[in-house]
Amino acid sequence: MKALVFSDSHGYINTMIKAVGEHGDAALLIHAGDVSRDIDNLLAVYPNLKIETVAGNNEFFCTLPSDRVFEFGGKRIFLTHGHKYGVKGSLARLKMRAAELGADICIFGHTHTRHLSEENGIYFLNPGAAYRGFAVLTVDNGRIEITEKDS
Repeated sequence: MKALVFSDSHGYINTMIKAVGEHGDAALLIHAGDVSRDIDNLLAVYPNLKIETVAGNNEFFCTLPSDRVFEFGGKRIFLTHGHKYGVKGSLARLKMRAAELGADICIFGHTHTRHLSEENGIYFLNPGAAYRGFAVLTVDNGRIEITEKDS
């Protein structure tokens, strides 16, 4: 199974539109917040697109949750924007929460900077700001593969 992973689009949807077009086999688009009205605009182009997203620190009148846990390809994903965990200073609180939730993958944003690491069996992924690029998450027979892509 393949998912496209974005964060911090802030109204810039060109990269997302292009990526969905190029990766038509993606089963899911994951967005780690600061999504504004971008999801509505993306769904206008791709109305059948399945999307998992959370609110970021710039979503003021939003009903999206700030954290979400869901399954993808048999893996447990913890999705958050990251601002409530202080990710600009340290990933310590985020890592503790991901472990508490039993996550296999923790996806976050907020910093606009890419990050990919693995610690204690948990992958930590920040795809960076959408105008710079995104990540492709593939889960195949329990194996996780993450590839960073430039816009």
